[in-house]
Amino acid sequence: MTRIRTTHTGSLPRPDALVESILAREQGQPAPELEAQAAAAVSEAVRRQVETGIDIVNDGEMPRAAFARYVKDRLGGFVADGSRSS
Repeated sequence: MTRIRTTHTGSLPRPDALVESILAREQGQPAPELEAQAAAAVSEAVRRQVETGIDIVNDGEMPRAAFARYVKDRLGGFVADGSRSS
């Protein structure tokens, strides 16, 4: 029997405390517990993926803010002007 390996992409739900720390960092406030919270959240996400049977696990994007916020730190040319289009 051939097995089809499984994975997933995208964000997994983050613990509330981690979300608060990420938002604090994004707002320029100190978030000294962020690194430890992110490491714990990644460990839990990986554990749950393995337990579920996922073959190729990932960090669930735990340590990162939403892509729209994260992209400005990784790519040039993005400027926030405060407006949103719908």
